[in-house]
Amino acid sequence: MTGKLHPPRPVGPAVPVGPAPLLAPTQVQRLLDQVVYEQVLECIDLDALYKVEQSLVMHLGDLDGIADDQITEHAKLLIDRALLRIPGELRAYLSAAAWPLDGCELCEEEARAGSASREGRAPIRFHS
Repeated sequence: MTGKLHPPRPVGPAVPVGPAPLLAPTQVQRLLDQVVYEQVLECIDLDALYKVEQSLVMHLGDLDGIADDQITEHAKLLIDRALLRIPGELRAYLSAAAWPLDGCELCEEEARAGSASREGRAPIRFHS
């Protein structure tokens, strides 16, 4: 013994000390959500959707029984209802896709569950 006092040794694994993260976990999650949202939005042809709505307004204008001041609102409601149906059909389409991850137990289980739930149903058809 040299007579010098030594600081107590830490108990447990050493924790590396480094710079603090630039973003908090909630900020990272919000940023990731925004990036994914923008990428998904890029997959949607908004110009084509606008043209469908305009065409629908024109066709609804030719029908009897819809007041002229309600045609645009009625077209928006029809488009909104169609858009609300997409997530369920999109999930069925994505789970039916062949994934390139051979040997992934979770992927194989999802594929089995998807094929069992689709038996006896007509295939989903997307109209363009």
